[in-house]
Amino acid sequence: MSDRKGGWFWLGLAVLLEAAFIALVRLPQGAGSSMRRSLVWLSAAGLVYLIAVLLTLRPTRLGLPSLRLLFWSALIFRLTLLPLTPLLTHAALRNQWEGKIQHFGFNPYPYPPSNPLFSPLQPPVQLPAPRIAAWRPPLAELLLHGAYTLFRGLRRQKIAWAALDLLLILLLFRLLRSRARPPAWALLYAWSPLAVFEVAGNGHLVPAAALLLLLALDWASRATKRAGVAAAAAALVAWYALIAVPLVFAGAGRRWKGMLTWFILAGALIWAPFLFFNRRLILPAVWHNLHQRLAAPAFNASLFPLLQSWFGTPLAWTVAVGLVAAALAGALWPRGVGPARRTSAAGGEAAPELAPSHDPLRAAFVAIGALLLVLPHVQPALALWILPFVVFFPEPAWIYFSLAVVWGYAAGHSRAWTWVEYAPLYALLGWQFWRSRPANPSRAASP
Repeated sequence: MSDRKGGWFWLGLAVLLEAAFIALVRLPQGAGSSMRRSLVWLSAAGLVYLIAVLLTLRPTRLGLPSLRLLFWSALIFRLTLLPLTPLLTHAALRNQWEGKIQHFGFNPYPYPPSNPLFSPLQPPVQLPAPRIAAWRPPLAELLLHGAYTLFRGLRRQKIAWAALDLLLILLLFRLLRSRARPPAWALLYAWSPLAVFEVAGNGHLVPAAALLLLLALDWASRATKRAGVAAAAAALVAWYALIAVPLVFAGAGRRWKGMLTWFILAGALIWAPFLFFNRRLILPAVWHNLHQRLAAPAFNASLFPLLQSWFGTPLAWTVAVGLVAAALAGALWPRGVGPARRTSAAGGEAAPELAPSHDPLRAAFVAIGALLLVLPHVQPALALWILPFVVFFPEPAWIYFSLAVVWGYAAGHSRAWTWVEYAPLYALLGWQFWRSRPANPSRAASP
């Protein structure tokens, strides 16, 4: 098939995706079946996306989509969903509220929205977790404040998060090219119905943390100052990025001390506007709010409810933290990919040296995946933590999860949907692990 015909084919897939997004926006608001219809159209978009992913990873005579088509179609998808009123989650209302109270001079951490102090500001009725004060990191709160000040309206605020999403796609193009992988693999994020729906549709600011974290991991080995600042900023946009901070420092090698200085300075500057309230340090209040949020009943989780039923809540948290720590340690543990021979100055062959196989992107991918498996609350938007890394490591398990996780919105009505999400995920992870085992361990271990 000619390149021209292949281009028309990819354009056709983009049109089908756009048709599904248009149908999503045109759903009647407030209808009792709106959730079911939304999930049906998201699943339809997911089928088209899956075809595009398979053809991108295993190119045929159709070739790969052009980067221009990828980017401009991603832009159109997000513009299409900007007018969508969030029906399946009210996280955008919480974002707007926390930006609003900061605009009126309040620190978001000491008092929950239900406090009578905020009665004149009229908190929305559907505000999530009204009895818990802000639990997000300070840079996220600063971004929410800026978005409210600049845009006010909920739909216009989503423009800021969609713009960050597009910047993330451009960064994925560059990083894929630098790693000698097809830049068209960015399709796995750019065309993902989950990414389009959760960012442009539901107004999540997840792309900000992913953008900063990828920059920190990329700069770690060659620009330690910028990497330290980016790592601090990523962790202070979304708490999950904290688990990747050791990987950034590991990537810096012996220059980690200089990176640490900039990490601390950036963190202190970001915390400064919130650090004290009534002459008291705000950090205990932030920890209390986060603890309250995590202590809420489990939602759409997989391992945590099982651990909780077997061991009780305290021990379940201990095991969950231990599993993530083990995944992180395994990712950081120095390994070799085989003996690399060096030639000595005298012309002879020196002793063999193991070539390091540490890849910070791969390590972050493993650690974040482990975190998602043990969290007690897995809102569909949290799958966006790992999706940018799936672009580099397109494993079937996580590609499937990025499509199935939207059915988590129905998990509150029926636990069967949790099985739809997680049973194939664990089966695919087990299959991938089995395939990755060496055929003859004794032979693989010998030099």
